[in-house]
Amino acid sequence: MRLHFEPLACLACGLCETVCSLQRDGVLTPMSSSVILHSEDKADYFGLVLKRASKGLVFVRPEGVTSDQPASDASGPGAKPILLREPCNLCDGDPKCAKICPTGCIAVED
Repeated sequence: MRLHFEPLACLACGLCETVCSLQRDGVLTPMSSSVILHSEDKADYFGLVLKRASKGLVFVRPEGVTSDQPASDASGPGAKPILLREPCNLCDGDPKCAKICPTGCIAVED
């Protein structure tokens, strides 16, 4: 099981961050989430960064989805804050972010 992303479906609602933190810590604090919403100064340019345990970071941007292993001097949208967080554990087989995403930007793929 893994997460699948449709970047152009993201509304930047932040529900994925919120439900991830609630699942992890039992409180609504996106600072503990394994997924982070990022935006840039460009109009309507936003996306997600997900920290995975084995394959590093997943960047979900309007131009597509990319994966990369974080370097110690990682930079880019959301890279430094997300490196300090726990990696995604897929909510122990029941990913809450995919369930709560109102547009299907995040979905579960077997």
